[in-house]
Amino acid sequence: MPQFPTVVQVSNDSFIFSRIENEMKLKPLMFLCLAIQIIFFGQQHSLAEEKKPASWQEFVQFNQSTGAFGTFTTEGETKDLWEGIQAGQKYVATQIYQLAEDGKSIQASHRMETENGDVISVGVGIQYWDARTNTVLSSYSGFDQGKLFTGSSELKSIDADKKTIKWIYTENSQGKTTKYKQQATNVSANEKKQVNQKESGGEAWEETLRRLNPIKLAPRRQIFPKLLGR
Repeated sequence: MPQFPTVVQVSNDSFIFSRIENEMKLKPLMFLCLAIQIIFFGQQHSLAEEKKPASWQEFVQFNQSTGAFGTFTTEGETKDLWEGIQAGQKYVATQIYQLAEDGKSIQASHRMETENGDVISVGVGIQYWDARTNTVLSSYSGFDQGKLFTGSSELKSIDADKKTIKWIYTENSQGKTTKYKQQATNVSANEKKQVNQKESGGEAWEETLRRLNPIKLAPRRQIFPKLLGR
């Protein structure tokens, strides 16, 4: 006689518990895969944002678009950071950053004074595109409390989205050579934040600089009142 397959009845409860158990086993793996994807794409996105300029034109365009050029002022109290500057002095400072008339270099300068007008620090620098190394080279020199300092900078990266530029600055002052991490961020058309810190660590010197002659921004047009006929 024909043989019919045996039907095994499985209760709904057993099926549900089995399904839940399988899902619980899969969820940690799913979360792990998701975490790996987030980390990977986050790193890729970060690398895409922070980069070195491919040309002098790109570097100039970055500075123009972020509002880096101009005359900025700041004030504060000196910290134990630069070899030639004593900590604890209240100061006012002016920094100028501008494109040369021929467009082939960028000129920078600063002047820092006490409240009485005594010079704490003064210096000038220049940046240009070096075709041999395909990078921006920078030098800076001046006087800290009457003592000569000289330095050069290596451009680490620019980030157009965050309007941030990073350098490694090597300074020779009073017989000592020190490396510094430098970062400047344009937070608005009229304000930038600047951070200097020894590469070896220690306290950072943070400054907020404001444009001497603020750029007047055009007011936002009110679209909805016009649409409503007001």
